[in-house]
Amino acid sequence: MNALDRWKIVLTLIAIFVAGAVTGGLLTIRAAKYEMPRRSELPPGAPFAVDRWRARLHLTPEQDLKLRPIAQQADNELRNLYALNLREIDGILGRAQDRMNPILRPDQQQRLRQMVEERKQHLEQWFNVPEPHLP
Repeated sequence: MNALDRWKIVLTLIAIFVAGAVTGGLLTIRAAKYEMPRRSELPPGAPFAVDRWRARLHLTPEQDLKLRPIAQQADNELRNLYALNLREIDGILGRAQDRMNPILRPDQQQRLRQMVEERKQHLEQWFNVPEPHLP
């Protein structure tokens, strides 16, 4: 086997790997495009999905009437839990910041304050907890 044949084999293998990488990347992008909206359909803080359950379970109107108050109660409990979680997270982040500050320089403390505040805002947006519904 001469040097030219070896280079042909090497280039063929490289072309195969590049084609696989491109194909994998395109498939990943396509899958992510459809997965992201589906995962974000019901973020924390979204109302209990009774209408979706009704359609998927083929509930009768009588069943819907009986299940709606149960779902509303579950929704309120979930909203209260999310609000409690936000308060707990806020406390944990605050205590951690208080313990870190003595170790950090003033410029690092400022950056830490900014990072903690950004994290809190991100969590508040993610949980997006409206007030519980009253019966």
